[in-house]
Amino acid sequence: MELKKTPLYQKHIESKAKIVDFGGWALPIEYESILKETREARKSCGLFDASHMGEIRIEGKGALAFLQQLTCNDISITKKGQLQYNLLLNDSAGVIDDLMIYNVGDSFLCVVNASNIDKDYTWLKAHQTAEVKITDESPQTALLSLQGPTAVNVLGKIAKSAFVSGLKYMHSIEEEIAGKKMLISRSGYTGSDGFEIYCANSDAVVLWDEITKAGKEYGLALCGLGARDILRIEAGYPLYGHELSDSISPLEASLNWVVKFEKDFIGKDILLKAKAKGIAKKRVGFIMEERAVARQGYAIYAGDKNIGEVTSGTFSPNLDKFLGMAYVDCASSAPQTPVTIKIRDKFYKAKIAKFDFIKK
Repeated sequence: MELKKTPLYQKHIESKAKIVDFGGWALPIEYESILKETREARKSCGLFDASHMGEIRIEGKGALAFLQQLTCNDISITKKGQLQYNLLLNDSAGVIDDLMIYNVGDSFLCVVNASNIDKDYTWLKAHQTAEVKITDESPQTALLSLQGPTAVNVLGKIAKSAFVSGLKYMHSIEEEIAGKKMLISRSGYTGSDGFEIYCANSDAVVLWDEITKAGKEYGLALCGLGARDILRIEAGYPLYGHELSDSISPLEASLNWVVKFEKDFIGKDILLKAKAKGIAKKRVGFIMEERAVARQGYAIYAGDKNIGEVTSGTFSPNLDKFLGMAYVDCASSAPQTPVTIKIRDKFYKAKIAKFDFIKK
């Protein structure tokens, strides 16, 4: 089957990016060097093509009540122009997907993981009420992510508006760039300051060119999936298919802060029982004490007991450390707990750590 391509595919080819198959999408894993791109995005800024992500719009007078029932965070506290990290839960309180929900006033825009677009849409449609309209806008929507401390300077050059520096974190606004209407939020999944910009597919190349031109004086780097993954691990952010799945609950994922028991939602009763009883495993971070990358699926031991397994692991060029995230028995989850990780046929020393490795 032919890989799907974003509107920016040709720009990646022109920039000599290394293209890989990412869940059926032809996307850049790197342009020049994953480690270099990771450093540049953290110290200056990086530009990412995230157009493979999904956008599903929920509208109608019953939109809020509909989403409140299907997600565990409280969307009612958001106002127009705000966005919120949230979770779609199944009947067993497992995570169907993690998503960003934009309150754009007359509707809600749900930004979902590319691999889960069809699954999420099917779940939403299965619970649709007569007062709700659900539209998958993914095929016609492009998403560019501009991340890093100088991102505000770059965007300020092309937006020609005072809104850029004044836009608060987890807030969005509709503005024009290069005469094209776009939805811009101060958000991202790197742990740094940054912006995510949604536009029509037909406007993506113009936006990409405007940003790359403006970014030259601010050290802008074109960044691929490799850098994006390291940056989110450094920030301790979970990734669906690694730290999140249909069989993992928000409590196990250490996402308790996303669960608001004051409202009703699918999976609430199961989570209340789990909270009262206590969970057996939880998501933690770890830092290697020896030079080795622990990959997903590698077993973790406390003494001679297998206590869990790695879900994500990498080398962080910004921290000069080998680190990652894992699920371990709660009894062994305290920071500084010494563990060993089996990498092929050898055991390497590590310590449990808080998984937000960098200061956000």
